[in-house]
Amino acid sequence: MGKLSSGFDEYSWLAASWTGQPSDHEIRALLVDRLREDPFTRKEDIRVEVLDAVVTLSGEVSSAIARRAADDDAWATPGVADVNNHLRTRLRPAGHDGPRAA
Repeated sequence: MGKLSSGFDEYSWLAASWTGQPSDHEIRALLVDRLREDPFTRKEDIRVEVLDAVVTLSGEVSSAIARRAADDDAWATPGVADVNNHLRTRLRPAGHDGPRAA
């Protein structure tokens, strides 16, 4: 175990002190990693801001599934108190390739 007197505990091997609540910077780093690993969000242009443990997601995504996955990833990140999901779903113009009525 690490030294308690210097602010490190058993999580010192993570190269970060653990005080029970991750900093905004740590929350953002954890969430960005999570979004990069998620198959529904890895190719999306998602901006992440964290202020006082409140995550704000912004940008455009390709589907409602990607929007929901990003929201779920944010809520699953340790230390997050609230999530403001301002992601917009890109609308695709109707084409002539879609289904047609008989």
